[in-house]
Amino acid sequence: MNARSISSWFDSSLILGNTPEAYGYALAAFAVSLALLRLIKTMGIARLKLLAEKTATDLDDMAVSLIDHIHWFEYQLIAFYIATRYLQRVPAFDNALKLVILFVFTYRAIAIVQTLLSYWITKLASKRELSAEAKASVVNSTQVIMRVVVWVAAILFVLENMGVNISAVLAGLGIGGVAVALAAQAILGDLFNFFVILLDKPFLVGDFIVTDSIAGTVEHLGLKSIRVRSLSGELLIVSNTKLLGMEVKNYKHMTRRRVVLKTGVTYQTPLEKLKQVPAMIKEAASSLEKVTFDRSNLSGMGDFSIDFETVYLVESPDYNYHMKVQEQFLQAVIARFGKEGIAFAYPTQTLFVQKQNGGKA
Repeated sequence: MNARSISSWFDSSLILGNTPEAYGYALAAFAVSLALLRLIKTMGIARLKLLAEKTATDLDDMAVSLIDHIHWFEYQLIAFYIATRYLQRVPAFDNALKLVILFVFTYRAIAIVQTLLSYWITKLASKRELSAEAKASVVNSTQVIMRVVVWVAAILFVLENMGVNISAVLAGLGIGGVAVALAAQAILGDLFNFFVILLDKPFLVGDFIVTDSIAGTVEHLGLKSIRVRSLSGELLIVSNTKLLGMEVKNYKHMTRRRVVLKTGVTYQTPLEKLKQVPAMIKEAASSLEKVTFDRSNLSGMGDFSIDFETVYLVESPDYNYHMKVQEQFLQAVIARFGKEGIAFAYPTQTLFVQKQNGGKA
């Protein structure tokens, strides 16, 4: 067989619309492309790892790790796509191949974006003064929302590239979204208030809070609810919206306690003794540890008592210590008043009887 006959044989022997020569070129292109990609994956990534280890930031380490986690099948898919450029293809084959590439690399993009978002959220949480449990709660809750957003965006991207009318889909989602929003106002409100708590930080996990109906330690911040361990031991679960609608007292950053006490003495107490009462109370408060006396004044004249108001500061946020100090203060005041003959007032009534003419009452 001469050269002309061999050439004519190649020209006339078509397999699925392509000559053996075209298949040879495609096979060579596939092999060369795969070899180059393998070279990049091995030598290139190894070089990038060495460079990343020399830097202080961990962002480049994460970037190299993302590239290193690309599957070998994805490299083969790229090489296969390059090889098919040397062949005559039917439209159905091209559409199927593009669809496979679209799905594979959209999924790879989703994985990369989710990793980057997790990195960013973790970095933000680490900069805040949160306990390990609080950080985990915030990171996990935020990641759930971010994953939903990323997947919705990816699905819309795939549908658009498949020729679906995205405007109609978005319009349908808009109508459905309004219906869902109306049906789930409470859930959406709790979700919004979760981010309010996250950004404004009125309280964190581990803080002791008090409201009109709740007193306890915050144990968990969730997308919909907050868990509070009450003083009596039970776990209270309150929605984010309801809790933020209350007046919340946070005792976490308290450094001292201001105490206001009222003391009432009888009207039979002599004026000279009344003048000495503030000094007696000051002496009783000043004798206690971690207590700063502020003032003590005669504040009013009640129905059955002459009233004094005393203010002192306990230089400790510990509630148990505050109650111990208050007990010692009251004991000292009672002892001093007893020594001076000053009587404490209690609710009494005095009945005055006036005799009329004729000796009748």
